[in-house]
Amino acid sequence: MSKQRKFNARRLFDAFAHNINELESLFSEFKVDIGPEFTPEVACSILLDGPPVHDDFTALLYELADLDTPEGLENVEAAIGRYAVSAPILGEDVPPAVAALRLRNADPEAFRHALDRLFAAGLQGGSVALFPGHSAVQIVDEKTAVAGFELELNKKLSEWKGALAFNIRPYTDGRRLVILVFCERTAEVQWEFDHGRKTVLSRIRRPVIQDMVLYNQESGELEIEAGQEKHREILRSAFAVGVMGDDKFFPIEAETRVLCLQNLLRRNFSLPVRTGHSAIVTGIKIKHKHNRKPVTLGFGATRHDLIEFIRSRNAMGLIEGGIITGVRIELVLGPRRLDRKSIELTGDNRIKFNRSTHTEDVYQYLRDWSIMGHDDMARESAA
Repeated sequence: MSKQRKFNARRLFDAFAHNINELESLFSEFKVDIGPEFTPEVACSILLDGPPVHDDFTALLYELADLDTPEGLENVEAAIGRYAVSAPILGEDVPPAVAALRLRNADPEAFRHALDRLFAAGLQGGSVALFPGHSAVQIVDEKTAVAGFELELNKKLSEWKGALAFNIRPYTDGRRLVILVFCERTAEVQWEFDHGRKTVLSRIRRPVIQDMVLYNQESGELEIEAGQEKHREILRSAFAVGVMGDDKFFPIEAETRVLCLQNLLRRNFSLPVRTGHSAIVTGIKIKHKHNRKPVTLGFGATRHDLIEFIRSRNAMGLIEGGIITGVRIELVLGPRRLDRKSIELTGDNRIKFNRSTHTEDVYQYLRDWSIMGHDDMARESAA
C-alpha cells in the first residue's frame, strides 16, 4: 500500500461558500444525501460522520483540491483557451476550485487536460533516454495510437512491480505527443476536518509513480523518462509495438542520447534565444579532484547570468578541468508565470522543469544550445 494522501476538506468546501449551490449539485450528482440546509460545515459533517462515499467522488474531490491553487487556475485558464470552452467559468474573485468544477461540468475533456498539465508540472520522472526512430512518423489518429500503447503496456503489468493498473493520460504540445504514465495502487486516504479525521480505503487517480513518454513527430525521436531502466524498456517496447507496429522501430543503442553539460565549459558558450525570450545560467555544480580526493563546488546566482559573472571576474579556471554534475537555467518565454521556466539538469540525465506549458520550446532550446544530443555530437560541438 502506498503512503497516505491528505487534504483539508474544510478548506476545499470553504472555497464554495459563495457558490454553495454548485457544491450542493456536486453532492447530489453522486447521490450523497445533503439534508435540507447545505453549507460547507454540513458537507464536512457528511463526509466525516456519514457512510463511505463513492470512489469516483473521492477522486474528484482530490482533483478539485489539486487545482485549488494559483497554478491550478492558470492550467484551468489554459484548458479553456485550448478547448474553446464558451460556458461562463472564470470571473472576478472566483476561487480556483469553483472554476475547476465549472470546467469539469462544461467540458470533462478540458478538465482532464488541466489536470494532466498540472501533474506534468510536478513530474519528477527519472533519467531521460532519447531513442531515434527509423523515420519520422506523423500520428494521424492520436486516440488509436494511445490505445495501442496502453494495450501493449498492460500486457506487461505483471513486470511492473507494485502496479495494480496504469492510468494513461496523453496531450500534445506543438509537434510532440506527450503521454503521462500513472501507476495506480490502493492508497489510504485521510480527510482532515476542523474537529476530526477520517481514513478510508480508496483507489484514487493521483499517481503513485509518474513516468513520461514524448514522441517528436518531426524528428522521429522518442524520449522516455523513467525511474528505473527496466520500466524505460517496457515503455519503449510498448510504444514501438503499440504505435509503430515494430519492436525494433526505436533500436536500443549501446549509449542512448544524453545531456551534454560539459559544453558549458566552452569559452564561447552562450544561450541564444529568439526575440522576446531570455535565458541565463543561474546555477552550476561541478566536481574536481584535489590531492586525489573529489571536491564538489556549487555556484549560484539570483536573476543574474552566472557564466557572464565568472567570465567578468576572469574566474573560468574555477570550473575548467572539472566535470559538471548540475546546471540550472532560467528561461523566460513570455510575461505569464507559466512562461518562466526554471530548468534543472543533472549529469545522470535528468531534466526537471514545469512541463504544463512550452515543453516543445524547452527541448528545442536544449538542442539548439547543444546541451541535449548524442555524445558524439557533443564532442564535435566542443571541438
